[in-house]
Amino acid sequence: MAAGQVNDTVLRFRGLPTGVECITHVDLGVTRHQKPAPRLAVRSPRGDLSSSDLRIFHVSAGISRLWFPLSPYTPPGTYNGGVTIGEAEFPITIDVEPYENLVLSPPQINVVASSGDHITTQFTLANAGNITCDIGKGHAFGLFDVEGAERAVGAALRDATPEGRDKVNRLMDHLADEHAGYVRAQIEKGEGAIGPGEVRELTVRLRFPDNMKPNRAYTGTWVLFNLACQVHVSARIQQDNRATTETREEKLQ
Repeated sequence: MAAGQVNDTVLRFRGLPTGVECITHVDLGVTRHQKPAPRLAVRSPRGDLSSSDLRIFHVSAGISRLWFPLSPYTPPGTYNGGVTIGEAEFPITIDVEPYENLVLSPPQINVVASSGDHITTQFTLANAGNITCDIGKGHAFGLFDVEGAERAVGAALRDATPEGRDKVNRLMDHLADEHAGYVRAQIEKGEGAIGPGEVRELTVRLRFPDNMKPNRAYTGTWVLFNLACQVHVSARIQQDNRATTETREEKLQ
């Protein structure tokens, strides 16, 4: 092929901004033990990339894999460009996929709370993806006793009365008894759209359900786009109940 001649084969790259790749049947003149040809130049909609940005890997005879990164927050969409490999030029298309990647710090919550308590906590939220995520003001997630499933199964197995479908229904009833209810999460500060590369502080007010039983451990998952924030709760006796108990003890003394 003459120097600078444009090849009719379009190299189609796909992936995330962290790296797009293409597997092609075009003979790029590399073998398993060869390094990529030094005369490389990539033109992309995000600007020219140096030769060190493009990697060529030998897959098998006549098949190669090409890979290169884009700017971290390149928006999803289809882009056109070109690549020069040795003395051959190839047109390329780049299909950038949407990428939800919120990062939360701390990644989980560990609290001690009573039924019906309100607790306010702070987080740092970062958007490391390439799309905008809209953080709503109100959220809810279920809270389940950590040992609830084991207790429910044990109770169902010990219950010799029901058979067949009735036994399954009784198991579901036992499992339902171990569900404490829903935690209501209110974003008091930091709600709204968060763009790629943005970092912000969140203030979250949590309202715990009324059916938590004292001295038990509960767990739930707050799902926020790609995030799955684990919430661990140690249930304590309610303050008013403790005060009543202490008063009774004082009278007994």
